[in-house]
Amino acid sequence: MSIPLTVKPLGPRIGAEALQLDLAGALSAKTLTELETALIKHEALVLHVPDMTPEQHLAIARHFGQAEVHTFYPNLGARYEQITVIDSKLGDRADMWHHDESFLPSPPIVTMTHAQILPPTGGDTCWISMTSAYDALSPRMKQYLEGLQAWHDMNAPMTAALQHGVVTHERYVEVVSQNRRHLHPMVRVHPLTGRKALYISPTYVTHIEGLSQAESRAILAYLHGHCMQVEFLFKHRWSVGDMVIWDNRSVVHNAILDYAPHQRRMHRASVFAHQPATTNKQEKKGAACATTV
Repeated sequence: MSIPLTVKPLGPRIGAEALQLDLAGALSAKTLTELETALIKHEALVLHVPDMTPEQHLAIARHFGQAEVHTFYPNLGARYEQITVIDSKLGDRADMWHHDESFLPSPPIVTMTHAQILPPTGGDTCWISMTSAYDALSPRMKQYLEGLQAWHDMNAPMTAALQHGVVTHERYVEVVSQNRRHLHPMVRVHPLTGRKALYISPTYVTHIEGLSQAESRAILAYLHGHCMQVEFLFKHRWSVGDMVIWDNRSVVHNAILDYAPHQRRMHRASVFAHQPATTNKQEKKGAACATTV
């Protein structure tokens, strides 16, 4: 008989860790449901699982939806194509606040990352509860944002990467030519909790539809600053074998780049919501330069 999962909150508004997780065999439906319940409540969930296998990693991912096969990052190969390898030695980085792949029409709903190689110090990841950030807005600001939409564009961080010499001009042209951008509501309702969350980030959001450039910049600057308040934040200091699962619908994250020249290697899976069988399969593929933790 499996031991009920113990969940310990790690922050006042976001973050918790799952204790007594039994990985002796296949993950039971009961355990997967308990993990989902904890994630929905706490938005970011830490698992201490140094012995987790790729099969178990994918079992968790597939519980939430359709695991993504990424089109850019390398993966673990046959049978494990949905587990991407994020390695600083290959130039992978995500030191900016963002929702994963928010420039897609239907971005991933959940992301999970398993630590494989860590630097001796640094390399922490931070998450912000955009649900809590929305709740803390004034009633007048909530009313103002109702119905507004913002453009999420993959080209914005690519331009910055080119300017800083992180990508080649050839790679920049290749990514920009894909024209990955989409218009999303600035406030989204979580499909399971019914709670509202801000859906913006300084990385991918370029402007608010229908507003003047000056007004759009002013509103976005205020909201980005508002979200950075420490009470909305959860920071995790990784140990090898830790996995963090987060709700990409209501959380932004930032992987702090403070560990050069040391290596940081993660195994990542992201999950799209289940779609009807008629959905175009191409929409379920990840973008060529999506960022991750």
